[in-house]
Amino acid sequence: MARVVGRKDEKILTRLADEFEQLAAQLNSPVPIPMEIGKFTQACRLVSPLIRHLGVAMKFADIEYSAKVSGVVKAGKSVNTLEELLDRDIQQNTIKRQSSGSRLLIRVKRSLELLKIIFEQIMASSGNSLMDPVNTAYKQVFYPYHGWASRKTVAGALQTLPTKSLFFKRLKLDEASAFVQMQRIVTAVAPLIHYIDNLFLSRESAKELLRLL
Repeated sequence: MARVVGRKDEKILTRLADEFEQLAAQLNSPVPIPMEIGKFTQACRLVSPLIRHLGVAMKFADIEYSAKVSGVVKAGKSVNTLEELLDRDIQQNTIKRQSSGSRLLIRVKRSLELLKIIFEQIMASSGNSLMDPVNTAYKQVFYPYHGWASRKTVAGALQTLPTKSLFFKRLKLDEASAFVQMQRIVTAVAPLIHYIDNLFLSRESAKELLRLL
């Protein structure tokens, strides 16, 4: 008898694509449904094991990212949607606090932007190195907000990245299959990033946060 494959047995890149496609479908529906914090963070948590496949030197990035996602979960315990989370921070005048759910949401959003650009760069590059794709993404997303110490840490971590082929091996996918899943994720994450940006842009008191880390 054939074994039924459960969610835990699925390749992480495929699971990530599935989760983000569900969120994108929700946002792209004729009558968009407000994004629930639980569904959003459930998908975002799947990025963490993907980061770990990039090697031990990226552990600091995984710890920082996971803390931001957990922070959004904690901040959203008394509300249900990302929109409600932002509005509550505005009403309570806590939106600019470093630990506010809104600030943490922006940082998670930037991590999704980073992931999107990394995958775009990997698919566009012909070599076997991950350094250029990751470095290009980092410089576009986080570099402007980081100080010298953070930039130096990232530069050191870039030197330890696995080759593209080893990365795919860790993901248990060949290049062609990995590219299919990466493109699915790139396509699905784009409307999610756009949605979060619009949440802030549509509120005068929240626009400024998009320029902050």
